[in-house]
Amino acid sequence: MVINTTNGPREVPRGHVVNTSRVVEEDLVYEDEPPEIIAVLGGNGWYAGVGNDAVPLVAFVALDSGRMYGVVVVGENARIDLTAGDVEKHPEFTGYTRQENVTKEDAR
Repeated sequence: MVINTTNGPREVPRGHVVNTSRVVEEDLVYEDEPPEIIAVLGGNGWYAGVGNDAVPLVAFVALDSGRMYGVVVVGENARIDLTAGDVEKHPEFTGYTRQENVTKEDAR
């Protein structure tokens, strides 16, 4: 195993234990930074259930925290905001469905 040190990368001989901050602390978590977007995936064919409506998704967003959510168009200007368009925050959100499960009457 190779570890980074202040003197550069060093090989750790077999049988040696490498002490890290985990010895005296639990796994460190960044609490002062919000999760960052690491990937945006197309939402083609996916719909979000909101009340009795099926709202087409623009995209899915993957965060570095491991969370993923669907994005819909926000507001009257039909703008796409990857951070504010989280459809799961809507109080009437019921889940996601693929296009073949949505009738034309359901889609807006």
